[in-house]
Amino acid sequence: MTTGRRRTVHSDRNRTSSETNERSDEPTRRRLLAIAGATGLGAFAGCSTSVGTGSKSTLRIGTLRPPVTLDPISARALGSEQAIERVFDGLYAYGEGTDVVPKLAAGEPTFEDGERTFVVELDDDARFQNDRPVTAGDVVYSFTAPLEEDAPTAWRVNPFDSVEAVGERTVRFTLAAPFPGLDHALTHSIVPRDVREDDRAAFATEPVGSGPFEVASFSEETKVELRRWSDYWGNPKPAIEALTMAYVEFPMTQLTSLRTDRNDAIEPVSPLTVDHVSEVGNASVRRRRGYTSLYFGFNLNQGPTTDRRIRDAIGYCIDLDEAVADFVEPMGRRQYGPLPPQVARAWNMPVDEWAALAPPKDIDRARRLFDEVGKATGQIRVLTSMDPKHKEFGEALAGGLRDAGRGALVVSKPESVFLEKSVTGSERDYSVFVGEIAGTPDPDSHLYPTFHENMAGVTNGTFYRADAVMERLAAARTTRDREKRRKRYETAITRLLEDRVCLPICSFENSFAVAEDVRNFRVHPIARENPRVAAGEDVVTVGS
Repeated sequence: MTTGRRRTVHSDRNRTSSETNERSDEPTRRRLLAIAGATGLGAFAGCSTSVGTGSKSTLRIGTLRPPVTLDPISARALGSEQAIERVFDGLYAYGEGTDVVPKLAAGEPTFEDGERTFVVELDDDARFQNDRPVTAGDVVYSFTAPLEEDAPTAWRVNPFDSVEAVGERTVRFTLAAPFPGLDHALTHSIVPRDVREDDRAAFATEPVGSGPFEVASFSEETKVELRRWSDYWGNPKPAIEALTMAYVEFPMTQLTSLRTDRNDAIEPVSPLTVDHVSEVGNASVRRRRGYTSLYFGFNLNQGPTTDRRIRDAIGYCIDLDEAVADFVEPMGRRQYGPLPPQVARAWNMPVDEWAALAPPKDIDRARRLFDEVGKATGQIRVLTSMDPKHKEFGEALAGGLRDAGRGALVVSKPESVFLEKSVTGSERDYSVFVGEIAGTPDPDSHLYPTFHENMAGVTNGTFYRADAVMERLAAARTTRDREKRRKRYETAITRLLEDRVCLPICSFENSFAVAEDVRNFRVHPIARENPRVAAGEDVVTVGS
């Protein structure tokens, strides 16, 4: 155990009032109310619980985000991560905001040798759900397995040069270089090595974690049922006995499930239904600005979009200001770079300059560019998930392409298939895809996994390889000087936009519609931290 100096692991204690904004919507009466009332029980094909049969100590959430896996090492989608965060603990956990506090760790890390090497002691009480203590070996495994398996979470742990057990409950981390995103990396979930290595496939559906909930049942892309772990070693302990997150395909079905008490909460709240939540479900909307955004990503590996003129032409085929107003507002807003507006503002990025790089809708100009390239370049395939927002943006783009005389096909796939196909780089799978980034206040979380060549084919489906951009993205994540780091990100993002690697679309808030008998429910700005059922002084209860 070192006696080196300690460093506080708080990354953002100075939250703005807008980041903690949380409000209920005023009741209105519109046509949608009548539609919701007429929808009836026949709309519930996607729901698996029965009306009125749920225990009042069960929180049932209807989500548009399907869970794909419960393995923290291989998870990539929000629907999976939201369930995983309830089952697994990390060394550190997010507090009320984006500050980080000890969880499995006994305290703050002890730094030695500058800030490249530090030691973390584990809490003596930390245990897995099979009653085995969490050991340093489990921590080492959890931070090295993503790299060995080339997993989607590898970008979070690859700044570590080594992770070693120096005792049964003591871990030493050594960084290859300074890493400003360290606090966020240390929230990485810790898994039991022996259980996962015994059968990785089984672990993805019936994992053993150290968090407050155990897995009762899991159906890929359908539902996860969690039950409270009665012997949870940590605090606070959940008040609810069970948590169910069930995939619902359509926003109207979501809304009706809240109205008929089939679900206690729904998320995210669709712009189509937000004005009607309080009327239909006697509920309120809880919302908070987050760090999640959408973008069109181009396939620069194969097919027509390897030609810059085609990417420019595609950009002229859609009015994204109008599309965001139609499909997202008021639950989100337009953004002009790959960073959500609050991140761009916090880092003093030139958003107005980036907005000037956004192509206006100009069908004639698109048609001329397509004609210039010629028709031999093939059909434009637009790949989306089944998420309604993603599909709407895909269809809007395809409509503009057809107006410009270009063949276009929107291919919408279930989440697991979309995650696989959107990073193949094959023109048979996509020319353009609708991507989603769920990051943190640190720009690295939005840029490195999405655009760096080291993550191509894993979390990066663009296959862009400009050396100047790759070098800046890599250098920025090891630069402690904030202004130098900001400039590297600014230069890299400007080049990404100028080279038309992507078309930024919008950011959107983290939002839930919650029934009135669900109490102490608060929304966290980090999307995967939701739903928060026990954190700090907020312990969610259901019923009177």
